[in-house]
Amino acid sequence: MTDTPRIWQVSELNHAARNLLETRFGIVTVSGEISGFTRARSGHWYFRLKDMDGQVSCAMFRNRNLYCSFEPKEGDLIHFKAKVSLYPDRGDYQLIGEQMQLAGSGNLQQAFLALKQKLLDEGLFNEQHKRSIPAHCQRVAVISSANGAAIHDFLKVLQQRMPSLAVDLLPVTVQGHSAAVESAKAIELCNLMGQHDVIILTRGGGSIEDLWSYNDEFLARTIYASQIPTVSAIGHETDFTIADFVADCRMPTPSAAAELVSQDQSELVYKVQQLERQLKQQWQKQVQNQHLNLSRLRALLQHPGQKLNDQSQRLDHLQVRLEQASLKQLQAKKFFYDQQYSKLISLNPNFRIEAHSKNVTQLKQRLKIGQHSGLQRRSQKFIGLAAQLNQLSPLHTLSRGYSVTQNMQAQVITKIEQIEAKQALKITLLDGHAQVIVDKVSQR
Repeated sequence: MTDTPRIWQVSELNHAARNLLETRFGIVTVSGEISGFTRARSGHWYFRLKDMDGQVSCAMFRNRNLYCSFEPKEGDLIHFKAKVSLYPDRGDYQLIGEQMQLAGSGNLQQAFLALKQKLLDEGLFNEQHKRSIPAHCQRVAVISSANGAAIHDFLKVLQQRMPSLAVDLLPVTVQGHSAAVESAKAIELCNLMGQHDVIILTRGGGSIEDLWSYNDEFLARTIYASQIPTVSAIGHETDFTIADFVADCRMPTPSAAAELVSQDQSELVYKVQQLERQLKQQWQKQVQNQHLNLSRLRALLQHPGQKLNDQSQRLDHLQVRLEQASLKQLQAKKFFYDQQYSKLISLNPNFRIEAHSKNVTQLKQRLKIGQHSGLQRRSQKFIGLAAQLNQLSPLHTLSRGYSVTQNMQAQVITKIEQIEAKQALKITLLDGHAQVIVDKVSQR
């Protein structure tokens, strides 16, 4: 009797595998880089631990991560002490964390930062090298997966905004070892064709390893060397790759890239309608201006006879103006002649001699009158001064009975002590002099 094989239920197999893993490995410490880190509302942590060649799902429940000494983040290289297990509901092999310690920066993150710094130093990110995206694109090239959500989102937006925009999809692998080379060759092909206004590199979001092909140095240099402006729309808004920094423009999503290279068809229709109205208004205004010019020219157009009459009348007016100008000029010259003649007459020597003679006669009369008046004034002044002098004269004093006594040396005697007995004195009276001898000298 042969043994019949056992038929396992899925849940039975998963539980058996979990028991086997937990029993076989127990608690292990695994070194790797955190990727796809999420924090559930319950407080549990879920992420993947990976290196360059593999990855494993991890969980660290709240009762354990409360004792973690740091805040984990994308790209951290850690030592993860965990129990090897299996999640039976999905059959996923996973590590259930007990402890977590930092082991330094992740290898992928280090490689990303090193390449970023290298290309930055070479000037591949400089703004002066970036070209503007054309405002009116007619044909665009999209380098992406043919079946990915990114191309569907891109085409959906174009269908809504501008269905007439020509789009060439260059399908490439967007993840894996060959993805970067395929994208670079697609860019080179677009430059050889020379038919596109812009090149768009796009794919959906993912972890750092999912987007790693866009951190390739060869792809970055190919984007930089492209003669056609490039737009990078890789991952989500928070995802950054080397391709984003080298491209001429980075957009956060494929839909945003589609909006960038397309115009809203309804807006274009509205602008065309506006231009049509403006053109019609300008045409009507131009026609009106032409009608006005025609009317003005018709008004200026006259019969030859009328023109001759106008010329004749103009000639008459000019003749009258000429006569008036001639008469005015003649009057001005006559006035100038009269002025010069009067000036010449006034400069005649006879008139000047006669005028000077009259002036001399007047001056003689004034001199004679002045001399007579001056003599009278001086005579009167002399009489007054003589009277004053007479009042001050010694003779006037002598006439009142006074006399002047002098010694023989002609010194005037004014005091008794100047006289001595037997002294000879000279007495001056009004009508003469007398000489006396002093008999006796006495004082009061």
